[in-house]
Amino acid sequence: MNNLKLSEIVKNIDCSCDFDRDIDILDVNTDTRTTKAGDLFIALSGEKFDGHDYVGKAVESGAVAVVCSKPVDTSVPVIMVPDTEKALQQIAAYYLTTLDIKVVAVTGSNGKTTTRNMITRVLKTKYSVYSTKKNFNNEIGLPKSVLELDNTYDIAVLEMGMNHLGEISTLTNIAKPDLAVITNIGKAHIGNLGSQKNICKAKFEILEGLKENGTIVLNADDPYLYSADKKGFMTAYVGFDKSKGAVLTAENIVSSGEGTSFTVDYEGEKADGYIPLPGKYNVANLLEAVYCGIYFGVDIKAALDSVRDYAPEAMRTDVIEKNGVSIIRDYYNSSPDSARVGLETLKTYNENGKKFALLGEMLELGEYSAQEHKKLGELCASHNLDGAFFIGRDYLAFGDGMPEKSICCDASEREYFLVKVKELAESGILTSGDVVLVKGSRGMKMEEAYEILISNLK
Repeated sequence: MNNLKLSEIVKNIDCSCDFDRDIDILDVNTDTRTTKAGDLFIALSGEKFDGHDYVGKAVESGAVAVVCSKPVDTSVPVIMVPDTEKALQQIAAYYLTTLDIKVVAVTGSNGKTTTRNMITRVLKTKYSVYSTKKNFNNEIGLPKSVLELDNTYDIAVLEMGMNHLGEISTLTNIAKPDLAVITNIGKAHIGNLGSQKNICKAKFEILEGLKENGTIVLNADDPYLYSADKKGFMTAYVGFDKSKGAVLTAENIVSSGEGTSFTVDYEGEKADGYIPLPGKYNVANLLEAVYCGIYFGVDIKAALDSVRDYAPEAMRTDVIEKNGVSIIRDYYNSSPDSARVGLETLKTYNENGKKFALLGEMLELGEYSAQEHKKLGELCASHNLDGAFFIGRDYLAFGDGMPEKSICCDASEREYFLVKVKELAESGILTSGDVVLVKGSRGMKMEEAYEILISNLK
């Protein structure tokens, strides 16, 4: 972060503050464990914590001013605000206006992180690029990401997540992107939003902060993205169907468990590409990344070369092998759409091997939960899996969809579920060339199933 003056911050957020001299703010912090000399400490409050209780510790660690929403006893200037989280967002929004930096914003139901990472790789061939770290993509994480920027960066690639209407509106009005990317409209968080139409509406809030001359990048093959109101913004379609107006397309797609080869076509210019990821959906993500490169003047071949050795983040479709058995770890999150592509990946991986799936409940589906879990069971059955293990509240619905070759447990029966996973690992059924998909929403802790499996494989 570049230095700010306390007076700048006070002037640009909703607050009151009395101080007799201006102060240099070297950084903004919300965690006393990392607070250091010269920091502005913001006392965030949540259900299980209250940052106001730690103001004293922050000052002891070197904080030179604090942002609070209620009175505190301290020797440093106190910036009083109605809402400390809102203040963090306002500080980040102002700070970004002080930088000469382009912003790419990425959202979508699935593939946000993969697409964001691919965009970053592509743009790094020509620019100094900042990319959202970990899962800092919400109303607290994104402003923290913005405040990590400084004059050494040319472009920031910022991921935007949401689980309710209004969240992306907040984020995009902080980031004010030059380029907005939406990967797809799926069913993630449909329990909160009620329909895919509302999910689409929530994602397109990203246009509220898009700069007047900004561009939105969309997958033309997604019917919700294709038909949505673009509010007059310049739109660049990518995808597999040129008849829908895609300016950047992919053809000759050949996918195996190890990776996918393809040919891209941009205005008649063709180039061959490869990514070490299975699935046509990953090519769709890459097309959006390549277009971002084109937008900023990156050569197409250089863009494609930058992802030839792409490695996914842990728990996001990475593959671990033990004793010749491939285990696909994809349990950072789960939704009907991501579960579908996970099972498609399993189907194509090591074609002649046996296929098993260890599946956890897909959360935040609300009234759609039972029917979507039944569909998941039916999908497993249609793929002729050699076995499926499911844990979650809608275990009966999953079992209705896949009545044979499945073991289904209620969410409360975790111990039994893990015992069954251990029995599978120790049975000798899994041999070299076989594949196991481990998939489920983060709250289902499917990493426990993975650990049991890999530590007991014979």
